[in-house]
Amino acid sequence: MTWKSHIAIATACAIPFNPALIPAAALGSTAPDWLEWVLRFFGIHVEHRGMTHYLYIPVIIITLSFFIDFQSILFWFGIGYLTHWVADALTPSGVPISQFDNHRIHFFGGKIKTGAFMEYVLAFGFLLLVVSFVKPLDQFNNKDYLNNYYNV
Repeated sequence: MTWKSHIAIATACAIPFNPALIPAAALGSTAPDWLEWVLRFFGIHVEHRGMTHYLYIPVIIITLSFFIDFQSILFWFGIGYLTHWVADALTPSGVPISQFDNHRIHFFGGKIKTGAFMEYVLAFGFLLLVVSFVKPLDQFNNKDYLNNYYNV
């Protein structure tokens, strides 16, 4: 999947719960890919959809967030990371669970090709569906709703 799709899916997941933390979810949704660049910059060889795409990474991030993250930033970063993993599992390349298993996970047969029209239909269709039902713009205009997130 492309970054646009990863961000759209993470945004769709965050909007109903905490629109203020969409940036954390969006950053997490692209993290497995940009972490590859960071590791390569430091001379660590990483293949695409390798070590940064292991399922246990977002699970650990989300679990840690319950103990150390009182503003939910780390939690939503972890949720974004998890949405990246799930979205990449829809592609023919699939995603690994861990370094101990060479098998790659493919959801629905891994039929969504990266950059193909169906990728965007799925990602932005999901976002449109969520926005249609949640109506987040109304929430942004509701001061009491926002006070719950900003502690104003």
